[in-house]
Amino acid sequence: MFRFATVAAATAAVLALSVPASASAAVTFNLGGASTTLATGAALTQTQSGVTVSATGYTFAASPLSFQTLMDGADAAMVLSTLTAKSIRREAAGIGVCWQGEAPNQCNQVDADGPNEILRIVVSEGVSLLTATFDRVDNNDTLKLYGVTMDNKLVHLGYGGIFDGPGTTMGITGAGGGAWLSGTGEDQVYKVTLNTGVYKEFWFGNNNDSADGYRLDSISLAPVPEPASWALMIAGFGLSGAALRRRRTLGATAA
Repeated sequence: MFRFATVAAATAAVLALSVPASASAAVTFNLGGASTTLATGAALTQTQSGVTVSATGYTFAASPLSFQTLMDGADAAMVLSTLTAKSIRREAAGIGVCWQGEAPNQCNQVDADGPNEILRIVVSEGVSLLTATFDRVDNNDTLKLYGVTMDNKLVHLGYGGIFDGPGTTMGITGAGGGAWLSGTGEDQVYKVTLNTGVYKEFWFGNNNDSADGYRLDSISLAPVPEPASWALMIAGFGLSGAALRRRRTLGATAA
């Protein structure tokens, strides 16, 4: 009996260590706030429930389609070295990319007027991006999304076409869908359901050259245990099963 209790206690300890507290709970980051422009290359960082996200801004000179063709599947660090660091601008309606000389009404969004902009979100662990909420958009704004895999490959995840206005979805390809929530004119809110695979970074851009942009207002992430954590958890279940089988065998022998 003492031996079984010892094994059971060890199993419980293994299970407690193997499964992160955040493994099954979605974590929502509300990115908007007091108006702030960060220094070029500086990260806007936020931590919730043990998960940290950091946002930085970049631009690139190629068209969005050329960028996708050349960079999809490439090493993310190599791709990052080809980008130009810019600033993050935060407002109540969300965050965007800002650079010196950009028009004031575009210096708080992710747009493709001039250099094509990328909003890079780095996460402290592997996650699935469940939803993203976009604010201060109008009917001709577009979305293109990339993820960085756990082995550092940049992957094009698709885009949702054009934000089309009240009563419409974004026509998302390869994702769960999206819908208009509120607003009129250049102040509309959309929530997009994505449910991606497991990635450690997400890069938000535009699908078209010369397109207006959006502010990223919030994201909802689902942390996912790493393979090593799953292995520990399975080993824990194995120890527990072995202990139960041994106890039954000893009981049958004693009888």
